[in-house]
Parts: sequence; structure tokens; C-alpha cells
Amino acid sequence: MNILVFGAHGLLGEAVCQALERQGHRVRRAARRSADVAIDFRFDLNAATLRAAVRGMDIVVNATGILVERDGDTWNQIHHLAVDALAAACEAERVARIVHVSAMGVGTGLGGGYMRSKLAGEQALARRGVDYAIVRPSLLVDEGCPSTRLFTALCALPVIALPGLRDPGGSRIAPVQVADVADCIAAIVAHPKALRRVIELEGPERLTYRAMLERLRAAQGRGRALWVPLPWWLLGATAWLAVAWPQRVISPDTVRMLRASREGRSETTRWLRREPLPLEARLPAQAPALSGIA
Repeated sequence: MNILVFGAHGLLGEAVCQALERQGHRVRRAARRSADVAIDFRFDLNAATLRAAVRGMDIVVNATGILVERDGDTWNQIHHLAVDALAAACEAERVARIVHVSAMGVGTGLGGGYMRSKLAGEQALARRGVDYAIVRPSLLVDEGCPSTRLFTALCALPVIALPGLRDPGGSRIAPVQVADVADCIAAIVAHPKALRRVIELEGPERLTYRAMLERLRAAQGRGRALWVPLPWWLLGATAWLAVAWPQRVISPDTVRMLRASREGRSETTRWLRREPLPLEARLPAQAPALSGIA
């Protein structure tokens, strides 16, 4: 099949391209620069522009997304307006299916601009006549993933703060490997029947935040640490300050997502046809410095 992948230079987008190519598909990459198709969702927000990009494609995968608004990128542009225009273009060009990457917890009432934009994008896609699959992955894990590098750096510290005073570090997470999400998307692309639904993807275990950090610390061969409770309000205040730093991981919205402990009805095993990889499968060779997290 002819498949166009938006966000192809991102960590997940590139993994999806590689998974599709392993299956023998003809993959074209769409990104802002150095790609088969030059598209910038900060500006290319109309269906007429995108129709030319998707023309002749059997499937379109949209793996674009941002956690922090920066450098002219806004959640509304990337997660909502671009998705609406892309869906309209795919409908007009009779593309068979869009596989759209969203986020776990969308539609559950979780506050913040990030989640509102993700929900608006999903709703825009569902209003169109094109077949779609909305993929909602849990926390992504990979040695090249900024959030993985952040958690790996945090758990290497001798003193580790745990959010929450009543249940420090008790938020539950089901981390999922980027490689597994990419393989699931490749399987979803090839599904022979119409979908028009949400598919939630989680890793093999639902861990507390503390348990996740303990596992990451053990994978580095480190001994015991001092665990210190941190009020949620203080973590939130720190996140507001972090938005001004040159990083793309920490924001008040990511703190809200961590606190919410959202868990889905995971279909990872169904689409992989095997058990998903464990948390430790793809970690940085060593803990990065916090100053290097971007």
C-alpha cells in the first residue's frame, strides 16, 4: 500500500515508518524539512494544501504532536486545526483510512489545553466520512524519548521527590514501548475492515510512579535512594516555571496527566499478537544529565 506518515521525523513517526517498510509498504514521509513531502502544521491548515499531499495515498498516518507549546507551535494548531484539515483532505481524495495518534485520557474530563486540543482533534476526525483509527498510547518509553530520559535522570538522583502527600508516588502508569506502538499502528494500517473507533495501547504492567522509578533505578544498577514526598501544588508550580526553559517535556498539563492516573482498556496484545515489551527493554545506556533533557 501507499502510505503517507505525518510527523515522520519524530521518534514515534520514524518508528512507524520503519515498521511499515518492514511489511513491504511504500512509505512517504511528511515533515517540515528534509522529507518526501514538506508540510508545516503551523501554517498548512487548509484542506486544499493537504489534498495535494495525500493524493494517491491508500492510508495516512498522523503522528504529529507536542507536549509543550513553543516556537510558534500551539496545541490548537497541531492537535485540532491540522487534524480537521487533514481529515477533510483525506475524505476529498478518498483515502481509505487515517490512523491518528492521540493521547491516553482524552475524553475523560481531564483539564488543560493539551487535552482539550486532543479531544477537539478526535471530534473533528470523527465528523468526517473517512474511515479512521484513533490510537491513544500510554506513556511512551524509548532511549530516545525525552520523557524516558527525564525519568531515567530523576531516578539516578540520591534524593528523589515523589508527588503527593497522602500517597507519594502512587499515581499509576502503564508505560508502553515506542517500538510496540509502531508495530501496533502497522497492524492497524493493514486491518481489512472499517474501524472508526478508538484503540488504547498500554504496556504490560500498570505501575505506580514510585515503582516505575524504582525499576528504572534498578536497571542502572543503583542502590537505595531517599524518597521524599512533594506536594502536588509545588510540582505544579515548578511545571509552570519549567515552561520557560528550553525543554519540551514538562508543563502543567503533563503534571495533570501524571496525577490523573488514567488507565485504558489496552489492546496492545491483540494488535501485536504477542506480549508487549517490558519497561526496561529500551532504556538509555546511562542516566542523562537533567540539563540535557529537551
